[in-house]
Amino acid sequence: MRTGLPQRVAIFVVGAIVLASAFVGIAYYFVTTRSGQLLDQRAFNGAEFGQRSVAPVTLSLLDALPVTGVAVALAAAIVVTIVRRNWFVLFVAVSSAGLANLLTQLVKHVFLVRPDHDVSGYALNSLPSGHTALAASSVMVVFLVSSQRARPMIATFGGFYAVAVGVSTLANQWHRPSDVVAALLLVAFFGCVAGLVLIKSRFTADVPARDLWSRFLLLLSLPCAGVAAATLLVSAFAPFAYVGAAAGIATLVLLLAVAANHAFRMLR
Repeated sequence: MRTGLPQRVAIFVVGAIVLASAFVGIAYYFVTTRSGQLLDQRAFNGAEFGQRSVAPVTLSLLDALPVTGVAVALAAAIVVTIVRRNWFVLFVAVSSAGLANLLTQLVKHVFLVRPDHDVSGYALNSLPSGHTALAASSVMVVFLVSSQRARPMIATFGGFYAVAVGVSTLANQWHRPSDVVAALLLVAFFGCVAGLVLIKSRFTADVPARDLWSRFLLLLSLPCAGVAAATLLVSAFAPFAYVGAAAGIATLVLLLAVAANHAFRMLR
């Protein structure tokens, strides 16, 4: 079934509203309420299990992220832009990524204050995660400048990269789970903003080929969501809370990748 321009605009508008609302809800509950802080801290404490198992690898990944992640993404985006000659799309993509990272830092250091509810652990606010926002926004840039056919593949492998970085920040106890989730929602919000900017000049009525990548991501999200839901029942135990948080992060990334593939499928 073909979807017209007004329907596509509505998808981005509704998506932006939902993502912004989810971001505010996550920030309010996990930063300002005692129950949210307790749940977040249990998963954070359980990350000691992650430190014993995968921390040496994840720490190397985090150390390499600021330089290599952005450099590779920008290099790939520029090459694709030169080939496809879509400089305006590159400008919109880089601007959206820059705004996402700027707002991440402003929210974390200026707008949000973590009240003391007598919950043991790191006292200062750390939401959203800067590392996760940087990784996800780098993927977003490459995704936006790529062709319709290539975007589902970019979303898939870029999603795996975002999951690796997000879970790494948790495993190394750099961030709480809500920090990672909030960063992903914030970057996705600016993805919707970019879509709204681009849609009028880049909309096409041509129906793209069947997206098998999204089907694969949906199938993969099912066991991740199952693990996340199951561990909620035993979240009082820190290791289970950590595993559930990691599974929840993976589920969110996979679903956001599927949503991005659907939302941008009619944009050249």
